[in-house]
Amino acid sequence: MILTAHAAVPGDQRPEHPDMYAVSIDEIATLLNMSKTAAGDRRQAADELIRSGYRG
Repeated sequence: MILTAHAAVPGDQRPEHPDMYAVSIDEIATLLNMSKTAAGDRRQAADELIRSGYRG
């Protein structure tokens, strides 16, 4: 979701690195049917993967 949000930003406005805050915890919780705490943990884990080089 973070990578998709990053790709959706027009190229001339896109930051160099994906930003986990581009996807809200509420959005993750709703789409994945989980608690906000679990969604926050999932978003943090995804951000760490992306920072270590994961690109899908």
